[in-house]
Amino acid sequence: MRVHVKLLATYHKYLPPDAEGSTYPVEVEPGTTVEELVASLPVPGGDASVILVNGRGPQPGQILQEDDVVCLFPAIAGG
Repeated sequence: MRVHVKLLATYHKYLPPDAEGSTYPVEVEPGTTVEELVASLPVPGGDASVILVNGRGPQPGQILQEDDVVCLFPAIAGG
C-alpha cells in the first residue's frame, strides 16, 4: 500500500535523492499506524515533530489508508 511522506522546513535534509519537491512515496503494509510509519523514517521523532495526516492531526493508533499524505515538520517554539 502506498502513502506519501511530506517533509518540511529543516526536515528537507532527510528527503531521499529521488523525492519530487518535499514529498515522496512510501510502501507500507496494510494496517500500518501513523506511529509505526513515523518511527521508520530518518527524522527526529517524539515531541520534536508536528505530524499531520491529510492536513489533520492523527488520532492515537490511527491506521494509514492508501494515498494518505503524512506531513512532518519540526515543532517551533517562540516567545
